[in-house]
Amino acid sequence: MAKNKDTFGFENYRAGGMERLGEAGLLLRAQNFAGSIYLAGRAVEGLLRALVWRSDLEIQQGRKSLDTGHDLRDLLTLVANLGLLKQTAQGQRDELETRVQRVARLWYNNMRFASSKFVESRWRDAREFGAGRAYKTFKQAASAYYDDCSAIIKNCEVLCERTSWKRY
Repeated sequence: MAKNKDTFGFENYRAGGMERLGEAGLLLRAQNFAGSIYLAGRAVEGLLRALVWRSDLEIQQGRKSLDTGHDLRDLLTLVANLGLLKQTAQGQRDELETRVQRVARLWYNNMRFASSKFVESRWRDAREFGAGRAYKTFKQAASAYYDDCSAIIKNCEVLCERTSWKRY
């Protein structure tokens, strides 16, 4: 069956996620932390969606919607339910789950509208940085968050390579 050029699927989610991570890195280096945080989280969402899309024939065929909203935990659950995490060693699986949980706790889709001051205040209230914390500054916390997102995406890339392409 010829693929409709308007079909949004695996390659679009994957390429878009990788682009968002690159853009997040540029913003982080420019010390635009809120924008970096938002785009890095969006990159994680894109790669998790790519995994689901690549592995679920019903979604590819349009018989089922990839309707998870923007909850990264729900996307990780879909990935796990498709059996994709079974291909990963227990320690790597635990690390991936821990990182996704952290990113999901700090990221939300409406963050795209938030000012840096708002995000910084929210992260301070969440005790992500400050006195007595692992990260003393918002910059350090944002950098660690970016590193978590990068690690998640690397894990997703490995899973994408291991996952057979199911075509309809």
